[in-house]
Amino acid sequence: MKTLNRPFRVSEAAVRGVAIQVFILSLIAIITMSIIPVIILIVDFAIRVILVPRFSLLALISRKLIVPIAGFRRRQIVFKPKRFAAAIGLTMSIAALLLSVYNLPLIFVITLSVLALFSSLEAFLKFCAGC
Repeated sequence: MKTLNRPFRVSEAAVRGVAIQVFILSLIAIITMSIIPVIILIVDFAIRVILVPRFSLLALISRKLIVPIAGFRRRQIVFKPKRFAAAIGLTMSIAALLLSVYNLPLIFVITLSVLALFSSLEAFLKFCAGC
C-alpha cells in the first residue's frame, strides 16, 4: 500500500509568535550587549533546525501564551521553508556569539539588528525573507 508523502506542517500563528520572541531576544542582546539571549537563540534555532519545532521552548511559549493573546489566524503552512529560515537565524546567532567573544561590538550589534529586522518582518507583516 502506498502512502502519500505529505510535507510536515506547522501553525503560521506559532511561527509568528516565535518570530516575536526572536525579535525581543535580539533587542535585549543589543541593548544589554549580553550573550545570554544569543545563547538562548542558538539553542532554540538548533532545536528547530535539527529536531522539530515541537521541542522548541520558544515554540511552546508561542503556542501556549502568545498566539492566544495576539489572536493570530491559525493556518497550517509547510515547515521546510521555515526550517531553512531557522538555519539562517542559527548561523547569524552563532556569528553574533563569535563576534561578542572576539570583542567586535559594532558588528555584533549589526548582526543582531539584521536578525531583529527579519524576525520583525515575519512577526508583524507575515513576510519571511528566508523562505
